[in-house]
Amino acid sequence: MKYLATTFLLASLVMGNYANATAKAAFDIFQNDKSKEKNKKIAHELIDGGFYFSAIPYINTYLDESNQIDAQLENDIETLVIKTGTMAVLNLEEKKLEKYSIPSISLILGTRLFNKEQYEKAYEILSRIPETHKFSIEANLMKGTIRNLQRKHIEALNLYSLCTQKAAAQENAANGEKLKRYYTYLRENCIIRTARVKIEDKKFDEALELYEQIDKRSYKWPYILMDKAWANYYLKDYNRAIGLTVTYKSPLLESYFFPEAEVLTALSYYNLCLWDDSLKVVDHFYEYYQPKADALKDILAKNKKSDTYFLDLYYADSKTRENLNPFIRNLITQTRKQVKFSLDLASLKAAKDELALIKKLKNKNDFTNGLEANLDSTIAFISAKINYYIKKEIFSFINEIHKHSYSMFNLKLELLSKKRDEIYNTKLDTKVDRDRGSENNVNRKVTQYFFDFNGSFWADELGDYSFGLKSQCTGANKEQN
Repeated sequence: MKYLATTFLLASLVMGNYANATAKAAFDIFQNDKSKEKNKKIAHELIDGGFYFSAIPYINTYLDESNQIDAQLENDIETLVIKTGTMAVLNLEEKKLEKYSIPSISLILGTRLFNKEQYEKAYEILSRIPETHKFSIEANLMKGTIRNLQRKHIEALNLYSLCTQKAAAQENAANGEKLKRYYTYLRENCIIRTARVKIEDKKFDEALELYEQIDKRSYKWPYILMDKAWANYYLKDYNRAIGLTVTYKSPLLESYFFPEAEVLTALSYYNLCLWDDSLKVVDHFYEYYQPKADALKDILAKNKKSDTYFLDLYYADSKTRENLNPFIRNLITQTRKQVKFSLDLASLKAAKDELALIKKLKNKNDFTNGLEANLDSTIAFISAKINYYIKKEIFSFINEIHKHSYSMFNLKLELLSKKRDEIYNTKLDTKVDRDRGSENNVNRKVTQYFFDFNGSFWADELGDYSFGLKSQCTGANKEQN
């Protein structure tokens, strides 16, 4: 134990000495260099010392004054993109960035244009990235999405295929666990986007085969359950669609909320002509989600001008979280599990760690004070972006509830009409067969096992459930449905 403590102390001293040496070298350039490359040199020293966020303003200033990017600067910019992400890097005008065709700047600008929905321009910029470059995976993912939005599905599928292959190769070659997870995330995104194109093309079986490639431990897995459920619904396998949506009732997924799952469940019961079951789902939807929507609207209204409130909820202590509305608490938890949020949060933590390191530097001067001020601004910028992201997620969720409320209202009217017709057309002395379930009603492939758990709940089988309900549709109902 004493040996470990000594090792950590030595590592801390070495890191501290190296940070001081790096800051001193950058400060010397800051004071004495009068050349046009001064800011580029300062940035290089800071990057070499691990002060990535501190280097960004100097890169920005240099590029604002110069049109020259040499090999060293190109490597430095690539390092910044990898270490800090594209959110805070190169906050320059788009017309200025367009002049540079190096892969890192093309990725930054292409991402910015994509987020602004300037798709054709984004596609053009992203196409500057060579297929042999490591950033081509992200570029192909975005380019595929653009072509998908433009309904150019053959091009989209080709781009997603390239993205999947390259991400898988990088995933296998990656040494660090974080890097491996990042390429896994890219590969899974490419597969999921491919499957969604297949669904749009009504190739539902092909889509379902693709979804099976996503590991159940993946952050993306809870979200693809809805896609799989819709694919089965369109294949008229309503029992399996219901089985997939009921997966969200698992305690393991209690922090996930998908109002759309209720709509799909109600529609599946409707297509099995189980009117009462469908009505129960519709009524539960209003009882469960309407108070949630009201609570979210209230919290948004009270904190709509804050740049930090929703981010602070993430950092809140356990006592503060316990006092939150359980639905809001779980929604924050769901957002925290999203990969984009995790990556942005990692950037924020890295920026804060860097600021803490600079504050520990021995020699304080105008240069180090400037570094602190720049980092404070960067941290505030990233914090506001993440806060906005959470706020947008909550707002989107409210809109989703409202959209599905309209669908449920129309479905309820149709269900009431069906029940009325059923009452009028059914003789009182007719005994209606209402068997609630049988394995004979379960559609399964030869590769799928069948287990009758008799009410037990097995986490390993999440996402593999199918109900065994018998359709109650008569000949007339079958024609209408």
